[in-house]
Amino acid sequence: MKFGFAIRRLALVGLGRAPAEMTFTRGLNVIAGPSDTGKSFIVQCLDYALGSGDPPKEIPEADGYSSVVLEIEANSDQRVYSLERSVRGGEVLCKTDGQPDRVLAAKHQGGKEDTVSQFLLDLSGLGRKKVRTNERGATRPLSFRDIARLVIIDEEMIIKEDSPVLSGQVIHKTVESGVFRLLLTGTDDSSIIAKEDPKVAKGRQAGKVELLEGLLKATRERLAELGEVMTLAEERDRLTRIEASIQTALFERNAAQASVAPLQAKRSTAWTALKAVDSKLAVLSELQTRFDLLQKQYESDLRRLEAIAEAGVRLDQLKEERCPMCGALAEHQHHDHREARPAPADVSQACKAEAAKTFNLLKDLQATRTATASEVEQLQGARNARQVEFDAISLELKGLMEQRVDEASKKVDELRARAETCRKAIEYLERIQELDELLEEANKPKKRQKTDVAGAAVSTAQADPFTREVETLLKAWHFPDVDRVSFSENDQDVVISGRARKSHGKGVRAITRAAFHLALLRLCMEDERPFPSFVLIDSPLLVYEEPDTDESSFPQDIKKHFWQSVKTSFTEAQVIIIENSHQLPGDGMLDGIKVELFTGNDQGRRGFIPEKRGAT
Repeated sequence: MKFGFAIRRLALVGLGRAPAEMTFTRGLNVIAGPSDTGKSFIVQCLDYALGSGDPPKEIPEADGYSSVVLEIEANSDQRVYSLERSVRGGEVLCKTDGQPDRVLAAKHQGGKEDTVSQFLLDLSGLGRKKVRTNERGATRPLSFRDIARLVIIDEEMIIKEDSPVLSGQVIHKTVESGVFRLLLTGTDDSSIIAKEDPKVAKGRQAGKVELLEGLLKATRERLAELGEVMTLAEERDRLTRIEASIQTALFERNAAQASVAPLQAKRSTAWTALKAVDSKLAVLSELQTRFDLLQKQYESDLRRLEAIAEAGVRLDQLKEERCPMCGALAEHQHHDHREARPAPADVSQACKAEAAKTFNLLKDLQATRTATASEVEQLQGARNARQVEFDAISLELKGLMEQRVDEASKKVDELRARAETCRKAIEYLERIQELDELLEEANKPKKRQKTDVAGAAVSTAQADPFTREVETLLKAWHFPDVDRVSFSENDQDVVISGRARKSHGKGVRAITRAAFHLALLRLCMEDERPFPSFVLIDSPLLVYEEPDTDESSFPQDIKKHFWQSVKTSFTEAQVIIIENSHQLPGDGMLDGIKVELFTGNDQGRRGFIPEKRGAT
C-alpha cells in the first residue's frame, strides 16, 4: 500500500518502572481480557501519542509512568518512527534512524510543517487537503484529529446513536461530512470559493457608507472655499469661455512681444559692445598691475647692484697686512690652495655695467606704462559712452514693456487663475456627483443570496461504493435479513434493509458501527485511496452479548463470522480489536494472528501495566 502506516509498538515508560508495552502486526490484532485490565487505557494512550488533546486518564496502576512511546511503520517505505510524549502534556518527540530527532507540535496549525498532525497526514497521503467549515464555503486545512475519530473508536463511541461520521456537535457537522466525503471521493474542498460572511458584509457596507459620507463632507468643504460656484453644466460652460479668452489674450501678448523685438535686438547689440570694452579694460588693468610689480623689481635690483659696487671699491682700497696666524708678510704668503677669485675692483665695475642695463629697462617700462595709461583713459571714455547708450535703450524698452507686454501678460495670468479655479470647481462637483451615486448604491438594501448547501453533506450517490462494502461485510457476518444497505443524506449514516442504524439497540449499533469503519478501511485499501490504513475498535461485540428486547432474535453466530471475516479480509491493512475475553472464539479460529490476552490475575499476563513490585 502507498498510503498510511501500521502501529508496531505502544509503550508506557517511567523511571524505576518496568515498561508497559504492546506489540502489533499487520492484519488482525486482538487484545482481550476482563474489565479493569487496561484495555481502554491502551486506546487512550495510543490516541494521545497521535496528537489527542486529552491525556490518558489517571489510574493508580499508571503511577510512576511519565511518557507514552508509539512506534509506527510507514507503508510507503517501511521506515519506522518513534513518537514520544509526556503524559503531562507538551509536544511530541519524533525519532527515526538516519534522521535527526525533531520536535512536533501536538496541536495542528495550518501551514506549519512541524506538527504531529501534519506528519501523520503526510504519511496517510492527506497532506495539504482542505475541508469546508460552513455552508458559505469557508475552508481550513485538514487535521489528523478529523481523521482520528474514524479510525480510533472507543467503547463509548461504538454504541452511540449518532452517525459514525458526526460527533453530534452542530458546529462541526459541515467539517465532519466534508472529511467523510474526502475519504470516499478523494476530492477535498480547496477549490471552493467562500461566500462573504453576512455580518462581515454588513459591517463592510456600513464602513463604506461612513467613508463615502466623510469624503462627501470633505469635498463640499473644499468646494465652499472656492466662493460662489454655479452648477456643473454652468461651470463647464464658463470654463469654455475663459479658455477662449485666454487664447485671445495670448495672441495680444505675442503681438506686444513682437513690437518690442527690434528694440530688444538693439539693446543686445549695445550690451555686447559694452562688454567688449569692459573686457579690454580688464586686460589693461591687469597689465598695469604687473608693470607696477616689474618696476619695483627693477628698482630693487638697482639698489642691490649699487651696494655691491660700493663694497668692491672699499675692499680694493685696503692695504695688505701680516698673516694673523703666522705673522708672515703678504709676499711670503702662499695662496695655491685658494680658488681664483675676481678682484674687488672688477666686481665693482661689473655691477655698474649691470646697473646701467637695468636702468635702461626701467626707462622703457616707464614709457610703456605711460602709453598703457593713455589707452586705459581712452577706453574708459568709450565705455562711458556705451553705458549711456545702453541705459537709454533699456529705459525705452522698459517703458514699452510696461505699456504693452506686461499688461498683456498680466491679463493672461488672471484668466489662467480664473480657469484653474473653474477646473477645481468642476472637479469637486464631479466628485460630489460620483460620491452621491456611490452612497445611494451603498445604502440600497442588499438582496439576500441563497445559501449554497450543495456539497455540504455526502450524497447517496457518493456513498454508494461505500454502502456496498458495508453490505458485503454484514452479509459475510451473517447479519440477519440484509437486503440492501443504503445511505441517508439527512442522517449521514447507513440504512440497513430500510431501517436506520440508529433505530437499533446498543448491541446492533455497536456491530454495525464496526462494519461502518471497517468498510471505510476496506474501500480505501482496495481503491488505494489516501487513508491511515488502520482501524482500532474497542468492544464491538461485548454489548451484543445482552441484546435489547427487540433484538433477542438476532443470532449469536454473528460473532463467529465476524472474527472469520475480519481475519481474512484485512491481511494487508491493520485492524486492532479490543474485546472482553468471553467474546473470543474458542475453536482455534484466531490461530496465526496476534492475540494479547489479559487475565486480571496472576495466571498469565495480568493486564497492560505490569504489577508494581517495589521500586528498583
